[in-house]
Amino acid sequence: MRRPDGSRIVITGLGGLCGLGLDAPSIWQAMREGRSAIRPFVKVPQRDLKVQTGGEIVDLSTDSIERRRLITMDRFSVLAVLAAGEAIRHAGLDLEAIDRTRVGVTVGTGVCGWEAIEDSYRQVFLEGKSRAGVFTVPRVMPSAPSGQVSMQYGLKGPVFGVTSACASSNNAFAVAMDQLRLGRADIMLAGGTEAPMIYGVLKAWDALRILSPDTCRPFSADRLGLVLGEGAGIAVLETSD
Repeated sequence: MRRPDGSRIVITGLGGLCGLGLDAPSIWQAMREGRSAIRPFVKVPQRDLKVQTGGEIVDLSTDSIERRRLITMDRFSVLAVLAAGEAIRHAGLDLEAIDRTRVGVTVGTGVCGWEAIEDSYRQVFLEGKSRAGVFTVPRVMPSAPSGQVSMQYGLKGPVFGVTSACASSNNAFAVAMDQLRLGRADIMLAGGTEAPMIYGVLKAWDALRILSPDTCRPFSADRLGLVLGEGAGIAVLETSD
């Protein structure tokens, strides 16, 4: 992709995590080996769920995030922050040596921080508490992942969320390139994050009757539906000049 001035927009760093691996190289290796991340749930409350398989991340480490920031984050924000950190390292960005007012973030998500919503419902309706958790709003917002990435790494350029169902991540890339093309930033972190492995979300998808009870095989005559998974992927986009 070229900017109006003729310079190119290039990808210089990648970061990601999902049920296949906790970093981009691990994911790529698993894909090359033909491994699947779809398996029975381990940590998801199963209760009366009809479908009990998905792309769950089981061994997630959050040691790189301070606890005081972690308590303000829902799982989809945590995944985005971890993926962004890997992308920054892969790109070789020295955040102390660059103008961070020229570095922005766009992160797409199809839903929101549903874990916080369920926690609030449980506290208010089942436990009889008089109010929801103080961090419910910053955890829930669809723009939370991009905001948390910007705060974690001190990025002060254009920062906002993008939500357009299953096209959210693609649109986040398009919007990030617009920021670069318009000269509003020199570097953009762009990608997507999703953490739908929540009881209420899974029940809602159950109701649609489109979840496969075993695996996802979209091109097979005996396909039974789709499979939900969690994960995040972030790329560093820069101008080449």
